[in-house]
Amino acid sequence: MMNNELRQATARVGAEALSLTKVAAVLFVAGVTADLAYSPLRHSLSAHDSRIGAAVLAVIFAIGASQFLDWTTSPISKRLNELSYGWPSRTSTKAPAPAATLDDGIALVADAAVQDAAARAAHGVMVTLDESGSSLLSQADRWQGFENGEARYHLAPGLALYFRGIEGHYGTITNEFTLLSGDSEDDSVQITSLAQIHQHLTARAAGLPVAVPVDDTDDGDTRGLSAA
Repeated sequence: MMNNELRQATARVGAEALSLTKVAAVLFVAGVTADLAYSPLRHSLSAHDSRIGAAVLAVIFAIGASQFLDWTTSPISKRLNELSYGWPSRTSTKAPAPAATLDDGIALVADAAVQDAAARAAHGVMVTLDESGSSLLSQADRWQGFENGEARYHLAPGLALYFRGIEGHYGTITNEFTLLSGDSEDDSVQITSLAQIHQHLTARAAGLPVAVPVDDTDDGDTRGLSAA
């Protein structure tokens, strides 16, 4: 646990350091360009025009330097982001062989959907429940993804946190986290914070009710069934 948290914290520091280094390098290139360009321009232009010309050249070279640094550091930046979010690395894994049959293709896509669901759940935790991104819930490899895009996190015996994305009226996706109790398929409660999860776990340890029944109306909710 501590190793994962330390690795994520180190990756975040590394990502910030890399970003600051790129900014410093771009500013350095802009400053050097302006300094080198001003003197030659001063011989043929007025002081005012020379400063404008040097500034324009500095901006052009700074943009070029920024694009070059983004291109050269992209693999490092991507890996640091993966580590900081707790996502498993895919850079060292070989690409799967092309599907030989339709069944093989279905299996490959199903596996990708499972991994995507776990990653979305972990990212949803950081958006909705834990902005620090330092909890175990924000680590994708700890989530069990499903082919329908939903995911489950086993909190304790008989208790699981369930994730699914709800599409709104304007096509926006809202993260929904639900605490499911193993006592019944119909027991669930919507979760909006880590503190709320802690309260339910503490209540359960004390023998108090953890979840409240969902509405009896049939809305096609399969969160308990799809996890089986």
